[in-house]
Amino acid sequence: MRTKKQPEVRIIVLEDGEDLDTVIRRLEKGNFVRFHRGASLLGKDVCVWTTLTGPQPLAWTSSADHLATYCQLECTKAGSFKYHFNIFSLRNSGSGYFLVMPVLMVNGKRLPLDGIACQTHLTKLLGPLSSWEDRLRVSKESGYNMIHLTPIHHLGVSNSSYSISDHHALIQTVHEQDRKVDFVDIEHLVNKIEKDWNMLTVQDVVWNHAAKNAPWLQEHPECGYNCLNSPHLRPAFVLDRVYHHFGVEVSRNKWASRGVPEVVNSVHHTNTIEYILRTEVLPKVRLHEFFQVNIEENVGKFEDLARTSSEPLDEFLPVEQDPEWKRFGCSVDWTKAMRIFNRNRYDAESEEDRVSKCTAAFREHLIFLNNEAGKESWYILMAGLRAVMGHITYQRTADGGPKLGAVTERHPLTTDYFSFHGDSISWEEDEKLAYNPDTSRFLHAFNGWVISADPLKNFALPDSQVYLRRELVCWGDSIKLNYGEKPEDSPFLWEYMKSYTQKCAQMFHGLRIDNAHGTPIHVAEYLLHAAREIRPDVYVFAELFTGSEEKDNLFVNRLGISSLVREAQAAHDSHEQGRLVYRYGGDVVGAMIQKPIRPAPACVAHALFLDQSHDNPTPIETRSVFDLLPTAAMVSMASCALGSTRGYDELVSHINVVSEKRLYAKWGSETNSKSGIVEARRILNDLHVALAKANYTQVFVDQMNPDIVGVTRHNPVTHDTVVVVSHTAFDKNQIHRDRMSLKRIPIGGELLNKILFEMRFDQESSEPIPENNDLLLGLSNYTVHIRQHIAPDKSSMCVVHGNENGAIEITDFPNLYKTYFCSHIRLLTYYNRLLFICDTEGSTEMGQGSYEIPCHGKLVYCGLQGLIPLLNLIRTNNDLGHPLCANLRDGTWLCKYIFSRTAKYRGLQFLSSFFHAILAPLDDVPYYLRPCYFEVIITYIHKQCRSNCLMFRTISSSSALVRALALSSVSFVGHISCAALAPLPESIKLEDDHPSSLAAGLPHFTVGIWRNWGRDTFIALPGCLLSTGRFYDARNIIISYAGSLRHGLIPNLLAEGKGARYNCRDAVWFWLYSIQRYVKYAPKGQEILKCPVRRIYPKDETIFGEEERVEPLIDVMCEALERHFCGIDFRERNAGPQIDEHMRDEGFNVKAFVDRDTGFIHGGNRWNCGTWMDKMGSSDKAGNRGEPATPRDGAAVEIQGLAYSVLSVMSDWASSGVIERSGVTRDGESWTWSQWATRIKENFEKHFFVDSNEHGEFINRRNIVKDTVGSSVGFSDFQLRCNFTIALATAPTLLDPHKAWMALDMAKKHLLGPIGIKTLDPSDWAYNGYYNNDDDGFEKKTAKGFNYHQGPEWVWVVGFYLRARLAVGSILGGSHLESAMKEVQSRLGNYYRHITSSPWSSLPELTNSNGSHCNGSCPAQAWSVGCILEACLDFHRLNTSVGHHESL
Repeated sequence: MRTKKQPEVRIIVLEDGEDLDTVIRRLEKGNFVRFHRGASLLGKDVCVWTTLTGPQPLAWTSSADHLATYCQLECTKAGSFKYHFNIFSLRNSGSGYFLVMPVLMVNGKRLPLDGIACQTHLTKLLGPLSSWEDRLRVSKESGYNMIHLTPIHHLGVSNSSYSISDHHALIQTVHEQDRKVDFVDIEHLVNKIEKDWNMLTVQDVVWNHAAKNAPWLQEHPECGYNCLNSPHLRPAFVLDRVYHHFGVEVSRNKWASRGVPEVVNSVHHTNTIEYILRTEVLPKVRLHEFFQVNIEENVGKFEDLARTSSEPLDEFLPVEQDPEWKRFGCSVDWTKAMRIFNRNRYDAESEEDRVSKCTAAFREHLIFLNNEAGKESWYILMAGLRAVMGHITYQRTADGGPKLGAVTERHPLTTDYFSFHGDSISWEEDEKLAYNPDTSRFLHAFNGWVISADPLKNFALPDSQVYLRRELVCWGDSIKLNYGEKPEDSPFLWEYMKSYTQKCAQMFHGLRIDNAHGTPIHVAEYLLHAAREIRPDVYVFAELFTGSEEKDNLFVNRLGISSLVREAQAAHDSHEQGRLVYRYGGDVVGAMIQKPIRPAPACVAHALFLDQSHDNPTPIETRSVFDLLPTAAMVSMASCALGSTRGYDELVSHINVVSEKRLYAKWGSETNSKSGIVEARRILNDLHVALAKANYTQVFVDQMNPDIVGVTRHNPVTHDTVVVVSHTAFDKNQIHRDRMSLKRIPIGGELLNKILFEMRFDQESSEPIPENNDLLLGLSNYTVHIRQHIAPDKSSMCVVHGNENGAIEITDFPNLYKTYFCSHIRLLTYYNRLLFICDTEGSTEMGQGSYEIPCHGKLVYCGLQGLIPLLNLIRTNNDLGHPLCANLRDGTWLCKYIFSRTAKYRGLQFLSSFFHAILAPLDDVPYYLRPCYFEVIITYIHKQCRSNCLMFRTISSSSALVRALALSSVSFVGHISCAALAPLPESIKLEDDHPSSLAAGLPHFTVGIWRNWGRDTFIALPGCLLSTGRFYDARNIIISYAGSLRHGLIPNLLAEGKGARYNCRDAVWFWLYSIQRYVKYAPKGQEILKCPVRRIYPKDETIFGEEERVEPLIDVMCEALERHFCGIDFRERNAGPQIDEHMRDEGFNVKAFVDRDTGFIHGGNRWNCGTWMDKMGSSDKAGNRGEPATPRDGAAVEIQGLAYSVLSVMSDWASSGVIERSGVTRDGESWTWSQWATRIKENFEKHFFVDSNEHGEFINRRNIVKDTVGSSVGFSDFQLRCNFTIALATAPTLLDPHKAWMALDMAKKHLLGPIGIKTLDPSDWAYNGYYNNDDDGFEKKTAKGFNYHQGPEWVWVVGFYLRARLAVGSILGGSHLESAMKEVQSRLGNYYRHITSSPWSSLPELTNSNGSHCNGSCPAQAWSVGCILEACLDFHRLNTSVGHHESL
């Protein structure tokens, strides 16, 4: 049964403030564009609009999970379309473009854009229309499928192909002797060419300028920039006339006696010209007068106004430019002038004296301003003079220039920048015309281009000095057109060009925008929109000279340019030419196989790659005639549109776009397949088109020696390959004709069975037939010798070695592989070994660490997950230059590593043979395809493993973030022989040889005593194990730690129970809370309370292994609670430097007790740190050794929340008969669980909340929850820290919900970072947000990482913050709940972005300030993953329970 093809979807991720107007995203008609909220937009109402879909915003799919929601549209028509979006309908938040490529049809059959083979013709060289068909037929017989014509319209006086005098009349040469040709005749011929020859025809459009003799410009002079509508050009016009007249004088030998003759041809002449201009001619212009004020006139006005007082102003007074740009026409802002200079003068003897002194000051300032204007004017003159002399030198004396010789009317000394009609006596008389309304409107500025200028800036506007500084490379035959900003600014011009453009679009299949970078971009947008109204799939191409790819991209996006012209002649050698083929010529060979739904990649603009453009010299002039064929061959192998110009194939040495008058040769009678390289071109073009139609989309360029380049085209579906080897000849003085030894080209798969062609370009005689004065006939003394379809052993150019080798084709996997995985990998522990295992774990367990990639480093995991982030990145960017790809191309060591590693692990041995079977064939695959095939195999296997890991129903149906977190949790859970759990009862049956432990973090906390931390384990366990359905592993860990209970505490460091250390007060409460969660969420969860525990320390003084007993878990729990009620007070065993080299002696004393008044659990002292904020100072230099940074003695806030939650549940269990014990007892004093919980609640708000009216010595912020109560250094109680969020998450009813909400708001405002939460208020004296444990400086609060918990942003606590926000919001309901949901949703994106971009595919332990990277942090931390996962699932459950669905 045939399956329906999955639609191609390209995803654009939106981020707040991201404007991507210079990023090109190419799509095909029928593709879908799908918009996703990025991390910065989660939880926010986002509206998306596109110019394709109109004024209505796109509709979002309905789901509360913003990671899963999207809005999309189908690309139904070609062109460029802008999208923009905003948040809450308040502001524009970002924008970008997507480019839908046109569909070109030739006689009803699709022509892929990469299959275009285009040849340019100068229309004026085609002669009358009756001969066009014979002259254009050369293109057809040469294998081209597209003809490009320069403008077919009436040319101006210069006869330049791009200087049009009438855009609505045909070129003069097209008409027959006996009749006038019209546009209908042209359209008929275009249609005939398509029907009979299967060819498309495209034509240039010229929008930016018109010929200087265009009659319509005389009727509508406002359509150009002239001295009337652009008076700022008047000084430039005057200067232009000065240069003009000087050139005329030189041509008349006026300056011959001074050393400047009519024929300027030496450096002496140019040096003299520069001297005369600088010292005599230019000073007479008095350019400064256009920028200066009339001092006497302005001083007189000041005296008249000075009689009235003004409020003083201290400010510099600048010149205000005269809008008419008259000499001495500038002025000043008189309001400011009077306030600045008309002041009270304490040195004045009378009012007259005051006015006189003020006037004198004003006059002095005007003199200063005029002097400054004079300096600036001279600087402008000299800049212009340098430009003029550069022009004269190039044209008259430079070795590479034309050396024009005599100064004449045809070859003037300088190019005029402005049109001028009539006789001219002197530049002084010409200046008057610029100010006469009747004559100034006809003094138009010519067009041109400015080297290295911003193409988006119009150089004819007042803010530009291009004309004045003579920076324009001027086209003296064409006037720059003045559109203004909108059609209303120049109605005739806009309508004139719109009509012209639509006529062109009606006649031709495509348009080339001439001088695209010089055409105002808003004008081009308007006119292309008009063209697409006539021909929706019009092919638009252009050549841009913006100076940067970013600006090129902006033009492509705004105009919807289908292809940008690129030219091989821009390359200086064969290596650079090969780079151009690689850059613009398609995907890389071996590119990763892409998914139908994938991100819309940023890409380069589609190229129309020319071997030579029509307005550049040929390789015959710049390289050698022998380079014509090899360059054509290289270009033909690019997977993009290709092009050439008429004359290239026929070996015509040069065709000048402006001056050429000879006609092209006719096919058959004047030129044929034997001319030049015409027959070779046909073969190359046929190959190019065939490769495009057969989807040979991948390209590889092999530089075989300095002159020889091999280009490979590869079909990624059939795996067929075509290779063309070209021997370039850039240097005509170094032509190598002899056979040479080259490196071999590897051939994979089937044996090479055919050589398609061999071509050799030879010189038959030393002298060509002389050029024809009427026809463009090329060099006749060169011939191409062609052999086609040659058996490999008959080749004259290569030798084929070797036999057929094996190759594999991988497009999909049969279902049996998935069954194989599902039936053989039963334990998630095995997936830990298959997918993860960091370097230290692998080295410790198997003596083999992770794989090291040369020039990259070690993979973070030994398992497959270490490869996935790299492969995803490589696939997304097609980055085959990545060191991983290079390593795979060089050999199959990585494959061998994979199947040899799996052979070492119990439970994975069967996979070793599987991996060997499926990876071993890569040895025989062509080396350049190996990365692609490897990626397909590994990605598929990883996908199946990932699916199996996430089969727990809560996870499999959840968001992408939840699934990513759940997968990451697998990395922490496994058995390490040197870091085992404490002994379990023999009655507990194990699924594996050993129970798994939960590593605190990777890679630092994975082996030895550093793997199993009691506190870390039970903060992480609810999320990493219970939320993911791993109840078996959770039970074993709970029971193991229960067995090691001592003094009423579980260990801080487990050390297999043998060397356990009991120096933390909070771990036992997280353990109890984890049991509470287990009972709630595990199937038959209450049964764990009866589960046997192997007590290895039944008494505090028991020595390991000497006495044990087994008792149910509930008894151990009750003992822990009762020991707290009775009071815990002991000194650590082996106290001293042997267990802690930094701690003071007092710190080894451990104490915990229950305050009988409040029910709070107190403990600790000034010299130890019994909660998770456990950094002990270790710097002698800074003086913090032995001093805890955060002792948090007293009643720590989070312990009270945990205790209340546990006691409340114990009370419920007792009431319902689940447990027998109802409370605790000491010396006849008894509290029920309920009484203890109630006492905590009754006192919590009173003692912990700092309300808005509270005053005290240590209060810094109000409406917060204290961090501790009763600490030994009172100020620390009032420090704003993040720990209270743990209390509110675990016991949200402890505090009035409104107060709880305010406290959470304070945390949000002052503590929250991008993915973590600050551990201390930034306004606190001790705050420092940058942790560096290697810093052993003199600053006490940071030395040796003393600020570990004094500012850096920890990730795991945010999970509790988010849960607290949801819990309190649920209690308050209404807008609070809505706000909580949106806030949580908005936060989750940052975690998804981090976990998908991290090589560890995980979340870190902490970050430095504002989310910056912290080198000392574990990049993968169990409690970070577990706590964020819990928050995600709380959000999901709350959504489900309240039916909270957003219309997204």
